Amino acid sequence: MYSDLSTLAVSPAAPPKATSEQPPPVKLEARHITFRYADTVALTDVSVPLYANRTTAFMGPSGCGKSTLLRVFNRMHDLYPDQQVDGEVLLDGQNILRPEIDVNLVRSRIGMVFQKPLPFPMTIYDNVAFGVRLYRQVRRADMDALVEQALRHAALWDEVKDILSQSGLALSGGQQQRLCIARAIAVKPDVLLLDEPCSALDPRSTALIEETMDRLKQRYTIAIVTHNLQQANRVSDYAAFMYLGEMVEFGPSGRIFANPGKERTRKFVTGRFG
Repeated sequence: MYSDLSTLAVSPAAPPKATSEQPPPVKLEARHITFRYADTVALTDVSVPLYANRTTAFMGPSGCGKSTLLRVFNRMHDLYPDQQVDGEVLLDGQNILRPEIDVNLVRSRIGMVFQKPLPFPMTIYDNVAFGVRLYRQVRRADMDALVEQALRHAALWDEVKDILSQSGLALSGGQQQRLCIARAIAVKPDVLLLDEPCSALDPRSTALIEETMDRLKQRYTIAIVTHNLQQANRVSDYAAFMYLGEMVEFGPSGRIFANPGKERTRKFVTGRFG
């Protein structure tokens, strides 16, 4: 019998802006995560919290383990037989890496959006409704409301409300990425993981995604992987710097960018890393 995560508390409305002295509650937490694939160790003893209704930016050079950590958060490593994870990932205090946990339920509560927009080859409406249909039966009128709400939260409704029956593949790159965000949040997850969501987008689309993120954290706990330090500084409340699979430093973004505690972090955020 699978453990039921659905009874856990839902993220509360966003409290006042966090400070280093009084952080909000922890929603998701990695504890001593070590990740291996084949003979390679990609993460070593990584521990980090994701605070409720806050955005955490994961930074670091290519290959440092940022995206790997996000994939551990929603157990994507289960799709590959040669990958192994040690440690714990706690969602509302429950370890979601335990083998008896329902992986599909985990992924419904921890949504993920990837670097390249990946809309399904179906209508805009069906793209958003897809995940909802996987987990429950919904009347058409209620589904209409869910689709509209998700598209509004993803700042896409006004652009597509008259073309919902058209293919999601016909949208622009920025619209496709916001469609993927709408699809992820339609199932009402607790945590939203964004892996380089703006790397292939133009500045206007990037700005729209960032504005969307700012609104979404009122409802969700967000983690973003980005190579863009300016973006990380703009969108995050907390920042984590990783290097060679290890967590070098984590803390409030204002401190990490203005006064980091580690010399390696200082070199990275000031552009002198090499």
